[in-house]
Amino acid sequence: MTTKPPAEVNLFDADADIKKLYSAINELDEIITVPNDRNRLSFCVNLYLNNETDSVLNAIIQAQPRSTTLSYAELEKHVVKKLEEKGLT
Repeated sequence: MTTKPPAEVNLFDADADIKKLYSAINELDEIITVPNDRNRLSFCVNLYLNNETDSVLNAIIQAQPRSTTLSYAELEKHVVKKLEEKGLT
């Protein structure tokens, strides 16, 4: 059996919008406790920012973060606030 080396990880610049998005959602770690839920939410919110879904709420519904301590409508307010803080809206 042979083992292949792992795939390369491409890191983004700190100024890249995608990096800002993922770091903004990661700051919600007290609200969404599971890291995979935060990554999935970041991916879905990125779809919103690229106009592939029509609202942040629909992105949250698509991501279905099970570990959140808030309702999806309340979570939307926190996500929008973080996006505004990072200058992404």
